[in-house]
Amino acid sequence: MKEMVSEGTVGVLYAVIEDCFEMNRWMDRAVSVLGVKFAMNNTSKLCHLGIAHYFPAFSDKVGELCLERYNITVEYGATPEGKQNYSSPKDIINQMNDKIIGFQEVLMGAVQTAQNNKDCHVYSDLIELLRQYNQIVEQTILLVDKMELYKDDMASFDAHIKDNFWIL
Repeated sequence: MKEMVSEGTVGVLYAVIEDCFEMNRWMDRAVSVLGVKFAMNNTSKLCHLGIAHYFPAFSDKVGELCLERYNITVEYGATPEGKQNYSSPKDIINQMNDKIIGFQEVLMGAVQTAQNNKDCHVYSDLIELLRQYNQIVEQTILLVDKMELYKDDMASFDAHIKDNFWIL
């Protein structure tokens, strides 16, 4: 039987899935530091539930929609340790934004690969997944912008996050 998804696209999808778990591990550590070291419990909780937990679920969607429905099993790579440390909440939020945008670029690369390999059925699902993921990008851009307005008053940032600038 002919494979329904090209080998090149399958490889890129495996990399996206692996990156999802790397992002989850990175986010889990970052939100732990936000909550414990910097006492930003509201920000930590929202980022944990709204962003960190997003990645394993997103991985499942990629696997189900782009691989398993074509009878291709999902392969999972190893996840790195989560021991990073930060000098400030701003450092965490800026790095979070960079990593979120970096993952968006990986996802856009997967979309392009599927299109180049003429895996149009996978391409169409990836476009929808990218559209959904863009909400995460929008949220972290908003966090960075609002963080700049609060300057050195991160306690106030944390107190107002849920009501004023959390959109997820």
